[in-house]
Amino acid sequence: MNHCRLLAKSYDRKQYPEHPPDYALLIQHSRDVAAACKALAQVAGSAAMFNAGLDSERLEQFALTLLANGWIQDLGKANSHFQAMVTDQNNIRQLLRHEVISGLLLFQNKELQDWLSPRSEIKLMALWGAMGHHRKFDDNTQANPMLPSLTVHVTHPDFRAILIEMAADLQLALPPEFEQDLVIAPHAREGGDIPAREAIIDLIEEFEDSEFQFKNEADRRFLALVKAYGIAADVAASAVAKREKSAQKYSLSQFVQADLSIGLTPDDITTLINIWAWQSTKLDSKFWDVTKLPPNFLIRDFQNQVAASGSYLTLAEAGCGSGKSLAAYLWAKGWCDRFVGENRHNFRLFFCLPTTGTTTEHFKDYALESGIPASLSHSRSIVDLQTIASTVVEEEAQENASAVEAACQALKAEQDKIEALALWSTPLVVTTADTVLGLMVNARRAIYSCPAIMQSAIVFDEIHAFDDFLFGHLLVFLKNFPQLPVLLMTASLPEERRQALEKIRPDLHCVPGPEALETLSRYLLEYSVTPSSIWEKIQECIENNGKVLWVRNRVDWANEAYDNARDRFPGVSVNVYHSRLRYKDRSRRHRQVIDDFKAVGKSAILIATQVAEMSLDLSADLLITDIAPVPALIQRLGRLNRRATPECPGEPKQALICPLGNPKQDAKPYELKELETAEIWIECLNSLHRPLNQRDLAEKFAELSNPRDFDYAIAENRACFFSGLWRTRPGLTRSEGYTISVILQKDYEKCDEFEYGQPASNWLRKHEVAIPVKDPALKWERVAGIRIAPDDAIYYDYQDETHEGKGAVWR
Repeated sequence: MNHCRLLAKSYDRKQYPEHPPDYALLIQHSRDVAAACKALAQVAGSAAMFNAGLDSERLEQFALTLLANGWIQDLGKANSHFQAMVTDQNNIRQLLRHEVISGLLLFQNKELQDWLSPRSEIKLMALWGAMGHHRKFDDNTQANPMLPSLTVHVTHPDFRAILIEMAADLQLALPPEFEQDLVIAPHAREGGDIPAREAIIDLIEEFEDSEFQFKNEADRRFLALVKAYGIAADVAASAVAKREKSAQKYSLSQFVQADLSIGLTPDDITTLINIWAWQSTKLDSKFWDVTKLPPNFLIRDFQNQVAASGSYLTLAEAGCGSGKSLAAYLWAKGWCDRFVGENRHNFRLFFCLPTTGTTTEHFKDYALESGIPASLSHSRSIVDLQTIASTVVEEEAQENASAVEAACQALKAEQDKIEALALWSTPLVVTTADTVLGLMVNARRAIYSCPAIMQSAIVFDEIHAFDDFLFGHLLVFLKNFPQLPVLLMTASLPEERRQALEKIRPDLHCVPGPEALETLSRYLLEYSVTPSSIWEKIQECIENNGKVLWVRNRVDWANEAYDNARDRFPGVSVNVYHSRLRYKDRSRRHRQVIDDFKAVGKSAILIATQVAEMSLDLSADLLITDIAPVPALIQRLGRLNRRATPECPGEPKQALICPLGNPKQDAKPYELKELETAEIWIECLNSLHRPLNQRDLAEKFAELSNPRDFDYAIAENRACFFSGLWRTRPGLTRSEGYTISVILQKDYEKCDEFEYGQPASNWLRKHEVAIPVKDPALKWERVAGIRIAPDDAIYYDYQDETHEGKGAVWR
């Protein structure tokens, strides 16, 4: 083995017939990861320490621990199974994963233990970070007993060279020289071999015994950040080296420094605000002066109050249409000014929304024409990542995955790397909340993005729409990053969630909505309406060229209402909008709906499901809705008479709320108890005997609240980013839903966009469609991790010529 170089990556041997390229060498990759760790600590380490409320004096310890983590990560690749895999490219199964071998070497080998002992204060954290850098190590880790023994090439000159460079970086003595290689066998046997099964059991037991050292919250935060930055360093090192090939052509330090030093200026945000304001005037852009706001453009007191908040955590609770988004950018400018005043010049902003629909619309409205670097799809990157053949498969595949499954997992991992690293050089990111809060469960894209997140101010909009999983992650995030600027926004918030926020963050500063808007009469509420009265009200609205929004709780109900409306109103624009459409079709439908509701003097009917609650920024003249939980009804009402202002109030508009025919049977996707509370809420509102305003909705909801304590302990346990300690596995960002995403078989057969033998990621995104989960779907073939829906199982109703149709249904 000594005549061959130790490899970290596979490479094209036809392109490099004589010598491996630098990026493929284990010694060079180890250097690159270590260099990335140094740069990350230097550029983004102090921000992470500050945000987590950690003593600035720990920055030196953080840098050293992260550096040790980087050097340790891939020592275990110096084993015969891994080297055969990257040489032959035909075997992805190994006795042990390479990062587990790294742990066994550094934690159980006497010579290496003694050598590393001067760094005992950082050893455990560095080792836990290194062993988790592919997010595949926990109590369930085990050896594959069906595979033969492997040899760890500790006598190889490349292995010794890595240890020597590691020693110099960590200021250690020269490493030990090994006289013979180490052999790891599946089971205990005579001859001195290391028994893999018993060694892992011993290792896990020792780790469990060490958990008491991390009872302190600060130490758990410190460890979590070491792990996250170590993972990010590995991703950056692999990407840059693969692109440039030769070590003489790149510098990890320069890459990290350049990308993570990019930021917004106060002028950037001012320009964004001014452009948005000029767009709202409908004037031709040649008349715009984006250095200032349009004449007579008014910034409300509420928006100025949000902007002026000096607390690290602010809650803006205001009704729909009150201008919360503009308030958020004014708030961001205030924090950007503060960063500049503190001599920090890499201010970033993450604007997070609950759904892809709301995210896309916000990006179009605010960021797209702003002229500043902004990201929505995260597909832009100065790093051109390519799949690194079998190495990527080995590193990303789940244990016992087939070759096809492993390749799919690897392809998805590479796409996440591309998108996450793009965020390092993107100072304004409009995204879903999962991109940030996924950090709490070691989600791949979030953890890769951690250095960028730590340099940011963050807006979480529509937080009432977070399920218990996601809201729990929000609480844990806020608790553990007490000095990261965060703005929360919502139209209404259940009392138990408000109390949970106040409990974990006493510094929470609340800003109520603008008085004049909150008390503006908007709604005339009617309950228990009959089907005949519904159609009468629609007819009346249509005759006055009005816009009708009808929200149903289920897709099949929405499709049924859509068919009926088309039959009854053949000359009117009638659309249905829900999640059972391919993304490209849903996107087109979304734009069509928005345009129809903006058209002056033209009637329109939209039947939609819950997706309308946040995804659609439109104003209806008549709202019809199935009864739903109170927060959902408040959101739906926010789409009625949305454009009314104190200056131009108009008349209150009708909202018809329909009871369920059989509540026990028809309650899903909601809980019956939620709907019973909603009925009481409606009664309380109607008892006012007058037109209703947004404040009425929120106050009557608050009066009904009998808040229980939000179970923070459960949330903390789910947030394995902090609670996992030595265990590093991904968890769930949101609770499991009722749908899965699939690709239609007929679409797959027509696919003409491929990358690395799989449908291109952009093609997949355009063609994926959500369907209700049923057992047969779990057995369907997958491509790039997404199930293929057979034609005989799923019918898709959509006409490409007319863009009409009701989407996917089970046959």
